[in-house]
Formats: sequence, structure tokens, C-alpha cells
Amino acid sequence: MTASTFPPHEQSNNTGNTESRPHTSPNWWDHHRPITSDEYSDMALMLGALSILTFWMFGLSILLGAAAIGIALAARRPDTPGRDLGDNTAGVVGILTGIAGIAFGAVFLTAALPHL
Repeated sequence: MTASTFPPHEQSNNTGNTESRPHTSPNWWDHHRPITSDEYSDMALMLGALSILTFWMFGLSILLGAAAIGIALAARRPDTPGRDLGDNTAGVVGILTGIAGIAFGAVFLTAALPHL
């Protein structure tokens, strides 16, 4: 038989004995790591896009848009980890999508409320 080229900790052991292997959490499950500026910007973009998509849900888009703007402003703070001080575009798209979601939601509310 040939020797395996995988390191011992990556070899598949189908014996079902999980007690012999130490339990380690995945790298992405690190609660002690601060949220970086890029992650804040991604969250702001997602919330802003959701606020645009949910403009018809009577106020939800306004709440999501406000959250997107707040998170985008947190991404632009100078003390946010991973923030490049020369890069002023972090979170700008999140701010714009949040503003658009608030505007679409407000227009829908003003158009729909008289007909209720």
C-alpha cells in the first residue's frame, strides 16, 4: 500500500470514534475577532438591497434602510479594524442603497395610506 499524502489531521477516519479527535471550532466561528470594515460594508449593502426589495412592506424598508445607513457609517469610522484610511468608498454603496430603500418605502407609504 502507498502512504497517504494528506496530513494526519486531514485524513478521513470512518471509524466513528470522534472522542479521540480534539474538538476545534472552524476559523470563521471566532467570536473574539472584531468585525472588519469590509464586513460592515457587506452588511450595509445587503440591508440596503433588502430595503429596496421590501419597499412595499409598510415601513420595513425604512427600518432596513436606516440600519443600512447606520452600519455603513460604522464601516467608515477611522477606528474600525481593517479600515484603509485612504479608501473613502467603504460603505458608500450601503449608504446609497439605504437612502434609496427609505425613499422607495416613503413614496409607497404616502401613495398607499390614503387608500387603506
